Formats: sequence, structure tokens, C-alpha cells
Amino acid sequence: MNGRDLVRSWWSVGVAGAARGLRTVRAAWRRRGADATGPGPRVRARVPGAVREVEPGPGGGVIRFARSELRILVAVNGAVFWGWDGAGPEPSLALAGACPEPDPRAELEPDTDGGWRVVAERVTVAVSRHGALEVLTPGGVMLRRDLPPRWWEAEDGGPARWMQRSEVPADARFFGPGGRAEAPRSREGKGMSAAPVTVPVQLVVADAGTHLLFDDNSWDGTLTLREGVEGAGSGHDRVGTGELRMEGGPVRGWVMAGTPARVLLTWASLTGAPVLPPAWAFGHHLVREGAGGEDEVRRVVAGHQERGLPLDAVHLGDGHLDGGRAFTVDQD
Repeated sequence: MNGRDLVRSWWSVGVAGAARGLRTVRAAWRRRGADATGPGPRVRARVPGAVREVEPGPGGGVIRFARSELRILVAVNGAVFWGWDGAGPEPSLALAGACPEPDPRAELEPDTDGGWRVVAERVTVAVSRHGALEVLTPGGVMLRRDLPPRWWEAEDGGPARWMQRSEVPADARFFGPGGRAEAPRSREGKGMSAAPVTVPVQLVVADAGTHLLFDDNSWDGTLTLREGVEGAGSGHDRVGTGELRMEGGPVRGWVMAGTPARVLLTWASLTGAPVLPPAWAFGHHLVREGAGGEDEVRRVVAGHQERGLPLDAVHLGDGHLDGGRAFTVDQD
């Protein structure tokens, strides 16, 4: 049946059966499209559902929903781990060692409207009965709100695709994701970089406070960030948003709050302090391009010394590589 036949069949039903005829046309087109493309794998969309059971534990606990469960752990250094589908903090892409010990003073306790919360010294984590997660200051001011995650799983198996949407205050400003070659400020758009690896870390600064979020997931994905807009005069604020899409899951990560210095110190306590470069790396460097052998390099160094010019290292250019291979020297 082609398109003309479909239209002709619809008009033949008459005015009284027009609605039924239109449904027939739509059904025929759907069948025709399905026959052309072939049956594909059936994919089911999922959300956590409502809270069914809670298991308190050291530093937090596990909240079980209808179709998933959320693990929350507040560590002694103030960092908060959260992981869906029972994911724990280890193994991790970022931790320099073992997961820090849980804070024995923090535990799950009932919150309003059927939700639960964990109150710690520097942060409060509130979870609604449908899985929305809020990070609050000790005074109850919101720093970020992660909506309940969604995931799509195929009936024939394979990894599920995960998506998480987030909200931050209108005055919040994004810095990150880490490992980027561009400027650190991310005003709007996708968190992408020319670098082969972009670390999924974002620093969010607002009047209410600063927090750092690390999405601990090794699957390919995209992070789309859009900064909010503060209302002018009687205008309404527009919150900042983020959307994380991953080719696999589950979604899990770390969040830490406080002053910028406190946040970075806590992050360093998890990942380890960066290794300091050797002392000569902080000196004056010279890149020598073009032809010239050992005698030419020695002449350049002697010229600096004679004129009292500082020089701590001389880097040989591409012309001095053996066959163009990195970390080699052409002996000729």
C-alpha cells in the first residue's frame, strides 16, 4: 500500500467514520515503517520509583526504591559519596587509596514528605521519596539538586544508558570539567575538549557556597551545562542546569561542599596531592628549533652564560628527534 492508497482509503470511510479512518492511516504508516526498518531491540525506560525500604549504616546507609537503590556515605573528611544500583565507592577512577572511613556521627534519618536525609558537619544530603537528591548547606540552603536518574535498558541485555539532570542556584558559576585545554569557566554548552581525556569534575561557585562534584563513571558520555540568570528587579530567577548522559552506568560520584579552599583540600585528600615537578622545571627554558648538532646547542648555552642570561634547560625541537619519535635524540 502506498501513500495514495492510504489517503484514498481514508476518504472512502466518509465523514461519519473520519476519526476511525485517520487512526487506520496512522496504524498503517506505523506498520509500514516497522516493516521497512525491521524489528529492533525493545528498550525499557526506568526511574527509581518510590521508597520501599531504608537500611541505615555508618555515615549514611542504603535507600531502596521500587526499581533501584541509592547508597549514601559521608566520609570523615566531609566528602559525600552517592551511588545508584548498589554501586559502592570502590573501585574508583580517582581515589588515590582506599575509601576514607565513614563519619560515625552521620546517619540516615526521616525527612519530610516521606524522604530521608543525612546531616553532617559541613553538608546535609536530602533524598525525596522518588529519588531526587539535594545537597544543602548546614543552614538548609540548596547548593545543588539532582533529579531522579533515568536509564534505558534493552531486553536483550547489554549496558544501560543513564541520564541525570541537575539544578544549581541562579547565581552559580561552573568551572570545569577538569582536564580541558580551554578556559576553565563553562558558561553554556557541552563539556567537551580537544584533549583525549576530560575528567568529569566540576567546581560550582555560588553565594550560598561552593561545591565540587566528581562523576565517577568510566563510560563515554556528555555533560551539558547552562548557567542560570538572576532576575533583574521583579524578574524571576532562572536556575542553572546540568545534564549528564552516559553510555553505561550506574551513575555514582562524590560531592564536597564548603569554601573553595576547603573543597579543594578535601578533593586532594581523596585523589592525592599532585606530584611536584623537579626544581629545574620552574626555571628559564629555551626551545631550540631548526638544524644544528651538539656544537650548536653548546654555543647557545655558552652565549647565555657569557651575557648573564638565566637558562635552566634547553629543549630540542622536532628536528632533533630520531625518526620523529618522541623522547628520542637523533645521534647523527
